[in-house]
Amino acid sequence: MTTQSPEHNKFIPTPGQKEIMTKINSKHLPFKEIKKIINMKGRDLLWRYTLKALPKKYNMPCQQCGEDETSEHIFFNCKAHIKNTQEIFNYTLTKCGHTTHTWNVKILNHLQIALVANLIAIIFEKIWHKRNKLIHDEKEIIIHRQQVIRELIKTQRAAWDRTQAVINKTLRIKSKQRPEEQNKLDSLISLKLLQFSRQWNSPLHAIELPKHLKKYNNSLSTFYK
Repeated sequence: MTTQSPEHNKFIPTPGQKEIMTKINSKHLPFKEIKKIINMKGRDLLWRYTLKALPKKYNMPCQQCGEDETSEHIFFNCKAHIKNTQEIFNYTLTKCGHTTHTWNVKILNHLQIALVANLIAIIFEKIWHKRNKLIHDEKEIIIHRQQVIRELIKTQRAAWDRTQAVINKTLRIKSKQRPEEQNKLDSLISLKLLQFSRQWNSPLHAIELPKHLKKYNNSLSTFYK
Protein backbone atom coordinates (compact mmCIF):
# COMPACT_ATOMS: atom_id res chain seq x y z
CA MET A 1 0.00 0.00 0.00
CA THR A 2 1.29 3.44 -0.89
CA THR A 3 0.65 6.62 1.00
CA GLN A 4 0.80 10.16 -0.27
CA SER A 5 3.69 12.30 0.84
CA PRO A 6 2.73 15.13 3.24
CA GLU A 7 4.14 17.46 0.61
CA HIS A 8 1.40 16.30 -1.77
CA ASN A 9 -1.31 17.96 0.34
CA LYS A 10 0.73 21.00 1.33
CA PHE A 11 -0.91 24.32 0.45
CA ILE A 12 1.27 26.28 -1.94
CA PRO A 13 0.11 29.91 -2.17
CA THR A 14 -0.02 31.73 -5.48
CA PRO A 15 1.85 35.03 -5.90
CA GLY A 16 -1.40 36.91 -5.22
CA GLN A 17 -2.04 34.93 -2.05
CA LYS A 18 1.55 35.49 -0.93
CA GLU A 19 0.97 39.22 -1.38
CA ILE A 20 -2.00 39.06 1.02
CA MET A 21 0.06 37.06 3.53
CA THR A 22 2.80 39.69 3.36
CA LYS A 23 0.35 42.56 3.87
CA ILE A 24 -1.26 40.94 6.91
CA ASN A 25 2.18 39.84 8.18
CA SER A 26 1.18 36.19 8.50
CA LYS A 27 2.57 32.85 7.35
CA HIS A 28 -0.97 31.60 6.80
CA LEU A 29 -4.23 32.69 5.20
CA PRO A 30 -7.22 32.69 7.60
CA PHE A 31 -9.13 29.82 5.98
CA LYS A 32 -10.02 28.17 9.32
CA GLU A 33 -11.54 31.38 10.66
CA ILE A 34 -13.43 32.10 7.43
CA LYS A 35 -14.87 28.58 7.39
CA LYS A 36 -16.64 29.25 10.72
CA ILE A 37 -18.42 32.41 9.50
CA ILE A 38 -22.22 32.03 9.46
CA ASN A 39 -23.12 34.82 7.01
CA MET A 40 -22.84 32.75 3.84
CA LYS A 41 -22.57 35.47 1.18
CA GLY A 42 -19.92 37.32 3.14
CA ARG A 43 -18.09 34.10 3.95
CA ASP A 44 -17.99 33.19 0.25
CA LEU A 45 -16.60 36.61 -0.66
CA LEU A 46 -13.91 36.47 2.03
CA TRP A 47 -13.00 32.98 0.84
CA ARG A 48 -12.74 34.15 -2.77
CA TYR A 49 -10.82 37.25 -1.74
CA THR A 50 -8.15 35.29 0.11
CA LEU A 51 -7.94 32.77 -2.75
CA LYS A 52 -7.65 35.65 -5.25
CA ALA A 53 -10.64 34.17 -7.09
CA LEU A 54 -13.26 36.92 -7.19
CA PRO A 55 -15.63 36.71 -10.20
CA LYS A 56 -14.52 39.90 -11.89
CA LYS A 57 -12.75 41.08 -15.03
CA TYR A 58 -9.10 41.97 -14.62
CA ASN A 59 -7.27 45.10 -15.79
CA MET A 60 -10.51 47.07 -15.77
CA PRO A 61 -11.18 50.48 -14.21
CA CYS A 62 -13.40 50.77 -11.15
CA GLN A 63 -16.87 51.86 -12.26
CA GLN A 64 -17.31 53.77 -9.01
CA CYS A 65 -14.16 55.92 -8.96
CA GLY A 66 -12.18 55.25 -12.16
CA GLU A 67 -9.04 53.81 -10.53
CA ASP A 68 -7.64 50.36 -11.32
CA GLU A 69 -10.05 47.77 -9.93
CA THR A 70 -7.95 45.28 -8.00
CA SER A 71 -9.53 43.04 -5.38
CA GLU A 72 -7.97 45.13 -2.63
CA HIS A 73 -9.24 48.31 -4.26
CA ILE A 74 -12.84 47.05 -4.34
CA PHE A 75 -13.05 46.33 -0.62
CA PHE A 76 -10.47 48.58 1.01
CA ASN A 77 -9.44 51.53 -1.16
CA CYS A 78 -12.37 52.67 -3.30
CA LYS A 79 -13.19 56.30 -2.50
CA ALA A 80 -16.85 55.67 -3.30
CA HIS A 81 -17.37 53.86 0.00
CA ILE A 82 -14.23 53.76 2.15
CA LYS A 83 -15.09 56.69 4.45
CA ASN A 84 -18.62 55.41 5.04
CA THR A 85 -17.39 51.84 5.50
CA GLN A 86 -14.82 52.92 8.11
CA GLU A 87 -17.49 54.82 10.04
CA ILE A 88 -19.91 51.87 9.98
CA PHE A 89 -17.20 49.38 10.98
CA ASN A 90 -15.93 51.38 13.95
CA TYR A 91 -19.40 52.45 15.11
CA THR A 92 -20.59 48.84 15.19
CA LEU A 93 -17.40 47.58 16.86
CA THR A 94 -17.78 50.23 19.56
CA LYS A 95 -21.44 49.33 20.15
CA CYS A 96 -20.38 45.68 20.42
CA GLY A 97 -17.77 46.53 23.04
CA HIS A 98 -14.79 45.76 20.80
CA THR A 99 -11.68 47.75 19.88
CA THR A 100 -11.90 49.75 16.66
CA HIS A 101 -9.65 48.97 13.69
CA THR A 102 -8.65 50.64 10.45
CA TRP A 103 -10.62 49.17 7.55
CA ASN A 104 -7.84 47.69 5.41
CA VAL A 105 -6.56 44.26 4.42
CA LYS A 106 -5.14 43.74 7.92
CA ILE A 107 -8.66 43.15 9.26
CA LEU A 108 -8.08 39.58 8.07
CA ASN A 109 -6.07 39.28 11.29
CA HIS A 110 -9.24 39.92 13.34
CA LEU A 111 -11.43 36.96 12.44
CA GLN A 112 -10.92 34.99 15.68
CA ILE A 113 -13.99 36.45 17.43
CA ALA A 114 -17.13 35.22 15.65
CA LEU A 115 -19.09 38.46 16.07
CA VAL A 116 -16.29 40.54 14.54
CA ALA A 117 -15.64 38.01 11.76
CA ASN A 118 -19.30 38.03 10.75
CA LEU A 119 -19.42 41.83 10.88
CA ILE A 120 -16.50 41.92 8.44
CA ALA A 121 -18.23 39.35 6.22
CA ILE A 122 -21.46 41.37 6.19
CA ILE A 123 -19.62 44.55 5.21
CA PHE A 124 -17.81 42.63 2.46
CA GLU A 125 -21.17 41.53 1.06
CA LYS A 126 -22.58 45.09 1.20
CA ILE A 127 -19.55 46.50 -0.65
CA TRP A 128 -19.79 43.82 -3.33
CA HIS A 129 -23.54 44.40 -3.71
CA LYS A 130 -22.99 48.16 -4.07
CA ARG A 131 -20.38 47.57 -6.79
CA ASN A 132 -22.57 45.12 -8.72
CA LYS A 133 -25.64 47.35 -8.55
CA LEU A 134 -23.74 50.06 -10.38
CA ILE A 135 -22.20 47.71 -12.95
CA HIS A 136 -25.30 45.66 -13.76
CA ASP A 137 -28.19 48.03 -12.98
CA GLU A 138 -26.45 51.40 -13.32
CA LYS A 139 -27.81 52.25 -9.90
CA GLU A 140 -25.80 53.90 -7.13
CA ILE A 141 -26.67 52.78 -3.62
CA ILE A 142 -25.35 53.71 -0.18
CA ILE A 143 -24.41 51.22 2.52
CA HIS A 144 -26.48 52.10 5.59
CA ARG A 145 -25.31 51.45 9.12
CA GLN A 146 -28.65 50.04 10.27
CA GLN A 147 -28.64 47.49 7.44
CA VAL A 148 -25.32 46.15 8.65
CA ILE A 149 -26.45 46.06 12.28
CA ARG A 150 -29.70 44.25 11.41
CA GLU A 151 -27.74 41.62 9.48
CA LEU A 152 -25.32 41.21 12.37
CA ILE A 153 -28.13 40.71 14.90
CA LYS A 154 -29.81 38.22 12.56
CA THR A 155 -26.55 36.29 12.29
CA GLN A 156 -26.06 36.38 16.05
CA ARG A 157 -29.53 34.90 16.57
CA ALA A 158 -28.73 32.14 14.08
CA ALA A 159 -25.58 31.34 16.05
CA TRP A 160 -27.61 31.19 19.27
CA ASP A 161 -30.15 28.86 17.65
CA ARG A 162 -27.30 26.53 16.71
CA THR A 163 -25.89 26.66 20.23
CA GLN A 164 -29.31 25.96 21.76
CA ALA A 165 -29.82 23.00 19.44
CA VAL A 166 -26.54 21.46 20.63
CA ILE A 167 -27.39 22.14 24.28
CA ASN A 168 -30.91 20.71 23.99
CA LYS A 169 -29.50 17.55 22.41
CA THR A 170 -27.03 17.30 25.29
CA LEU A 171 -29.86 17.71 27.81
CA ARG A 172 -31.78 14.84 26.19
CA ILE A 173 -28.70 12.63 26.41
CA LYS A 174 -28.10 13.71 30.01
CA SER A 175 -31.56 12.55 31.13
CA LYS A 176 -30.58 8.96 30.29
CA GLN A 177 -27.17 8.96 31.99
CA ARG A 178 -25.86 8.05 35.44
CA PRO A 179 -25.07 10.89 37.92
CA GLU A 180 -21.33 10.97 37.21
CA GLU A 181 -21.97 11.22 33.48
CA GLN A 182 -24.60 13.90 34.07
CA ASN A 183 -22.00 16.03 35.84
CA LYS A 184 -19.70 15.80 32.82
CA LEU A 185 -22.52 16.87 30.52
CA ASP A 186 -23.37 19.77 32.85
CA SER A 187 -19.79 20.97 32.46
CA LEU A 188 -20.08 20.64 28.69
CA ILE A 189 -23.25 22.76 28.66
CA SER A 190 -21.57 25.42 30.81
CA LEU A 191 -18.65 25.48 28.40
CA LYS A 192 -20.95 25.90 25.39
CA LEU A 193 -22.66 28.86 27.06
CA LEU A 194 -19.34 30.45 27.94
CA GLN A 195 -18.03 29.98 24.40
CA PHE A 196 -21.13 31.57 22.91
CA SER A 197 -20.92 34.49 25.31
CA ARG A 198 -17.27 35.18 24.49
CA GLN A 199 -17.73 34.78 20.75
CA TRP A 200 -21.13 36.37 20.18
CA ASN A 201 -22.78 38.29 22.98
CA SER A 202 -22.35 42.05 23.20
CA PRO A 203 -24.00 45.25 24.47
CA LEU A 204 -25.34 45.86 20.95
CA HIS A 205 -27.81 42.99 21.24
CA ALA A 206 -27.92 40.70 24.25
CA ILE A 207 -29.24 37.17 23.99
CA GLU A 208 -31.54 36.47 26.93
CA LEU A 209 -30.58 33.25 28.64
CA PRO A 210 -33.62 30.91 29.00
CA LYS A 211 -34.55 30.11 32.59
CA HIS A 212 -33.81 26.40 32.27
CA LEU A 213 -30.22 27.18 31.25
CA LYS A 214 -29.34 29.80 33.86
CA LYS A 215 -28.05 27.22 36.33
CA TYR A 216 -25.44 26.14 33.78
CA ASN A 217 -23.96 29.59 33.32
CA ASN A 218 -21.14 29.89 35.85
CA SER A 219 -20.23 33.43 34.80
CA LEU A 220 -23.34 35.54 34.36
CA SER A 221 -21.19 38.61 33.85
CA THR A 222 -20.30 37.27 30.41
CA PHE A 223 -23.93 37.57 29.29
CA TYR A 224 -24.96 41.14 28.64
CA LYS A 225 -28.40 42.30 29.75
